[in-house]
Amino acid sequence: MPSRPPQPPLDRWFSSERTMGLASSVLIGVVTITTWATTWSDWYSYRTLDRYGDDPDRLAEADLFSGSLGIVSGIALFAAAAVFIVWLWRVRWNAEMFCRGEHRFTRGWVLGSWICPVVNLWYPKQVVDDIVAASDPRTPPQTESLRDLPGTRLVWAWWLTWVVGLVSGNIVQRGVLGGANTVGDLRTNVILSAVSALSTSVAAVFAVQLIARIDDLQTNRPWVPWWSVDQPSRRFQPPAR
Repeated sequence: MPSRPPQPPLDRWFSSERTMGLASSVLIGVVTITTWATTWSDWYSYRTLDRYGDDPDRLAEADLFSGSLGIVSGIALFAAAAVFIVWLWRVRWNAEMFCRGEHRFTRGWVLGSWICPVVNLWYPKQVVDDIVAASDPRTPPQTESLRDLPGTRLVWAWWLTWVVGLVSGNIVQRGVLGGANTVGDLRTNVILSAVSALSTSVAAVFAVQLIARIDDLQTNRPWVPWWSVDQPSRRFQPPAR
């Protein structure tokens, strides 16, 4: 699905997305904290059932903790995802102006790659791979395709840890929604929840580094659109808004 625009996108200019990237990094940190809080609530539910299985008040208290932290965690995740995708959309537009190379997916997949089942296990990584490649000052502006450029270890590390956290977290969520109410089920949830929290935390560290890396690439690369590189005598100015 080629995504290179048929003509230069003269309706806008480059923009620094450092502030949006910083906001995304902060929210990613908040999500990491709420993930560990949710893991604690899973452990608390398990311990309460194991020790006080005949006490309805304690079980109700554990359910209240679990439900409340689940809501807070969901809100934090939604906010972080929204800001991160907005940031990703904007740096993608910058990337399209730095380099004419075809991205593997159209710009709509900056959002769609995260919400479409199954393909969300690898499409977002490829979207980010192309943004990094197009933003890198070492990539010639007239590069025809970004598909064949090698990926970076940072993107790989971020994505693999994120997928592990995502899959293990989904298994825990299905267990909760499926009514896991035995000691054995809750023990399994605690283990998987801890794996998810650990993987998500590592992925968060890599994500913050990735945001900073893309910002550095786009800041250090001269803000010259690819269609002006072959016309050095002509001075290009930001188009009127």
